[in-house]
This record gives sequence, structure tokens and C-alpha cells, in this order.
Amino acid sequence: MLVYALQVNLELGNTEKNIEKVFSYIKKVKKGSLVLLPEMFSCGFDNENLDIHVKETPSIYKQLKKISHEKHLVISGTLPEKSRSGIYNKAFVIDNGEIVYKQAKVKLFRPTGEHKYYRAGKNFDVTESSNGNLGIMICFELRFPNISYTLRKKGVEIILVPAQWGKPRKKHLEILSQARAIEDQAFVIVSNTTGRIGDIDYAGSSGIYDPWGEPLAFIDEEEGMIEADINLNDIYKIRRKIRMDI
Repeated sequence: MLVYALQVNLELGNTEKNIEKVFSYIKKVKKGSLVLLPEMFSCGFDNENLDIHVKETPSIYKQLKKISHEKHLVISGTLPEKSRSGIYNKAFVIDNGEIVYKQAKVKLFRPTGEHKYYRAGKNFDVTESSNGNLGIMICFELRFPNISYTLRKKGVEIILVPAQWGKPRKKHLEILSQARAIEDQAFVIVSNTTGRIGDIDYAGSSGIYDPWGEPLAFIDEEEGMIEADINLNDIYKIRRKIRMDI
């Protein structure tokens, strides 16, 4: 099974240009694959203009559902969404043209003021998809082993990490990505942004890791899409070899 992680530089607030770039990559992936997009890939953290961007999200979902249906893809990432209680940074899973799961970011990153603009989610879960049992840890959440522990208990096979992870903490992203794969004995896919977006420099370092924590694909700070051919049976071979039942 082919899995992909996209790494791009976004233009803050320019949804049209960002979506055009993202779709130029999605169109290249092979049918039946899983594709992970970065956190807030439509607009970046253009927080002062969220009321505009949440209105664009339904159209983006429509486009993603269309290409997912046409190419039998599982697509994930995060977008800004508004509900009665406020605006959320919300992860989604689209499977063969249908939205099958959503999860709001629980651990907001206070150093950049996310808590001032977004409501925090409450729950973590695992969703079944055409490409395996998926769990999501949005960016900062990767630092919390109790979250990956929860996902492991719920039967996760692939942990998806859509991110906008800052460059000063670049090495942390690389180490934590491997650590979550090793401790969960699961595949981990990280899709980060790169370069300068607004006033922040981002780390790049997107990767695909196997259940041993070995990198199957990695991209440093350039733009691009990485891929790996994975076999979910490898998870269970490793879990039988080194038992970490919880």
C-alpha cells in the first residue's frame, strides 16, 4: 500500500494559491493510496482572518471528496472549521469520497497564541479506513505519549501527524516521530510545512516511519511529496516479536 506525505511552504492567508499547490501534488499520487496533508494547509495560521477562511472550508472539502472518489484515496489533514461554540483546528479523514472522521485539535500550542483563536477538542479516537486503522496527532500533540498510548489501546495501525512545526524545534520533531512509532509499534506519517510562513520559520522534516522507528522516507527542508510502500502485516509481526500489550 502506498502512503504519501506532503511538505510545502504556504502563503499566509492565500487559500486559492495554497489549494492550487496542494492539488498539484495530490493529482500525482497513485490510485488507492493514503495521502497526508499539513496542518491548516488552506490558509496557514492566518488567525486574524479565520472568519473568512472557515467559509472557504466547505468548498475545499468538496474538492477533496471529488478527487478522493475519483482516485479511491484516503486523504487527511486539518482545516479551520466553525461551529456554534467557536472555531476549531479540525483534522479529517476522507475515504473514497466520503468524510468518515473528524477530530479537533486538543492540545493547542500556547506559545503562538492558538488558544486565543481556537477552541480545544476533547477526544482522541481511531477510525477504520480503506488503508488501515488511523489515529491522528495534530502537531504539538506529538509531544504527548499519553495520546499515542490511547491510540495504541484503541488499535491504531498508522498514526497521522499533520503539522506546522517550528524550525527551532526541528530535532524534536524528528526524534518524537521515531519515538511514537517505536512505542506504539505502528507506522507514523508526518506532513509538515517548510520555509517562512508569515513571521514563523518551519522545520520541514516530514517523514514516514515503520514500526521499528526506521525512516522509510524523509524530506529535510525542501518542498515535495514523499512516499513509501508499507505492509500493515509488519505491525503485527513486530508486536508478536516484542510484546508490549497494554
